[in-house]
Amino acid sequence: MLTFLMSRVLAESMEFTRTKFPRTVRIETTNHCNAACTFCPRETIGRKKEFMDQQLFEKIIDQCAAGGTKLIHMHNFGEPLLDKQLPERIRYAKDKGIPRVKLFCNGSLLRGKMAEGLLDAGIDEIKVSLDGSDAEEFNQLRIGLDHGSVVENTRNFRRMRDDRGLSKPAVVAACVTSSDKKKTEELVEDVVDHIDWASLHNWAGSRKWLGNRKIRKPCVRVYRSFTVLVNGDVALCCLDHSGKEILGNCNETSIAEIWNNARYREIRKLHRDGKQEQLELCNNCTKCFI
Repeated sequence: MLTFLMSRVLAESMEFTRTKFPRTVRIETTNHCNAACTFCPRETIGRKKEFMDQQLFEKIIDQCAAGGTKLIHMHNFGEPLLDKQLPERIRYAKDKGIPRVKLFCNGSLLRGKMAEGLLDAGIDEIKVSLDGSDAEEFNQLRIGLDHGSVVENTRNFRRMRDDRGLSKPAVVAACVTSSDKKKTEELVEDVVDHIDWASLHNWAGSRKWLGNRKIRKPCVRVYRSFTVLVNGDVALCCLDHSGKEILGNCNETSIAEIWNNARYREIRKLHRDGKQEQLELCNNCTKCFI
């Protein structure tokens, strides 16, 4: 009973701040990747590998600009820097007045024309995956990548920013795991502006290393965040890598209509009532965004 009441209190406080249009939109411009990280469930994705059509991308951004979206994440399930149109897409979003545009990448391609293009585009933040306390640990976790190259690319990118006299983008190390946090911090202190430590999760049940631990709190993502997959499908969450719960498609329906449709409202009510177990993804998830 206490859990149910806490769920209602938490969810109702979220509901009061929910807008008619998502504050945060995550856009998957590609689901291609050049790595095989140990904790990533890429082998279960089951979706066609492709790049987002530019016309669809602009349609999404135009609606976000008109709807008052505050933050665009230019990534979801894939390595975004494989998308050669990425700087152009980011510039389009910034020119349309999107306040903040962020990017999460693995750093292997953060160099040359891509690095220059990202700086020219006016992106606000770039996160680079820099797990592990040394090169050996990183290379074991981030299979297919080279620690030395990623560190050097990231350091050079930050230097390029500073040489231009720019205040942004913020350059952040994203660390999920490390055997020695202090050593990791020392390793990247001259490479990034700061470190963002994240918790390991089970990708909504796709990975079993955390056992049967489940979260029984309402998740803020269903109230404030909107995820568009590469083909325009709208997934329930960024952790829905296979698109199991599709709420609409941006090629066919407006973001506002999808965001306020009957299924989305039903999902929010299940979270508000503490009945997440009725949703396959949420029932098996160990990551609560709150």
